Amino acid sequence: MIKTLSKSPTSGKIILKFFLLFFVSLLALNVVAKEKRGKKGEPEPNLKVGERLYYGLIPMGDEAKACASCHTYYTSDTINWNPSALEMAQVAGEMDLATFKSHLLEPSGAMREKVHVNYTLSDEQLFHLHGYLKQLSVDGVPEKSLSINTILIFLFLGVLMAVALVDMFFTKKIPYRVIHILIILFGLSYQLKIVAHEAMDLGRSPDYMPDQPIKFSHEVHAGDNKIDCNYCHYNAKHGKSAGIPSAGLCMNCHMVVRNGTNSGQFEIAKVVDAYENNKDIEWVRIHNLPDHVYFNHSQHVNAGQLDCAECHGKVEEMHILKQENDLSMGWCLDCHKTTNVNFLGNDYYKVYEQLHKDLETGVRDSIKAADIGANDCMKCHH
Repeated sequence: MIKTLSKSPTSGKIILKFFLLFFVSLLALNVVAKEKRGKKGEPEPNLKVGERLYYGLIPMGDEAKACASCHTYYTSDTINWNPSALEMAQVAGEMDLATFKSHLLEPSGAMREKVHVNYTLSDEQLFHLHGYLKQLSVDGVPEKSLSINTILIFLFLGVLMAVALVDMFFTKKIPYRVIHILIILFGLSYQLKIVAHEAMDLGRSPDYMPDQPIKFSHEVHAGDNKIDCNYCHYNAKHGKSAGIPSAGLCMNCHMVVRNGTNSGQFEIAKVVDAYENNKDIEWVRIHNLPDHVYFNHSQHVNAGQLDCAECHGKVEEMHILKQENDLSMGWCLDCHKTTNVNFLGNDYYKVYEQLHKDLETGVRDSIKAADIGANDCMKCHH
């Protein structure tokens, strides 16, 4: 009995320590929660409200455009001169709320002044919208879901042929075998066509038009401003690759031109930033050939005197540059068979003495690229 009573104070201390530890844990959790809400204890932004504001589902002022109408999530084949949703989110993510409010409601620059003039957002709405954009800059834009139409057609035809085979040999619901045979022949033919086209398209990408880090328009530069292709792609006449112009070359014009007619200041500011901070602009290459294929621009542009449009299409009419042709071997071979070589006045072809004589005597009226070995395997695969 005495031993039992002597232990009771120790048990009380253990219980007391347990409750103290419990309350300290609660306090710690409360501190963490406050830190998440902000240093001053502000409430967290309602991201759902911010998203609804961004899409214009909550009015932002009379005749005010929704953010998403200009700053879209995804690009299309029509150029959108405004910064994308992710670009705007990244800019907003680096601002505090006061700067964001000034940027949105008191804009500078001709382009933003036109669009932002009707915004009448409350401080609470700005808080939610700012929070949504900050979160978007962290999470990024989700990828578009892929189309599976071709796969579904392929599988549907497979199921249809299987049903036709089962009915022809077992259930025999349809008395005419010719129907089963037609279904099977059609299904196999279409499936083989799908497989063949998919196999041929491996490594080919006609109409490929990826997003670029800067919205550069060939229509504006090569079309409206009549800038010669070789001014920017100066290596095309002398090297294997046409080359991509550096920010320094862009600054030959943009040292003065800082406000684009369509894009305002935002896109040109990226070029200026790259130049002043000696950063590379990571352009996405569009025209790619397999590693086992050799192609030399100087051979075609300098010696062959081909116009850029022969391969690249009318780039002066493209806001967003795309791959015009499939660049397949068949396409190249057909071009060599049909393209006349300019022998006269071209020193590169002086060595072909017999062909010059044939032209002079009328034996030939023209020389094709294939006639001088353009279609020899070793020309491209060596």
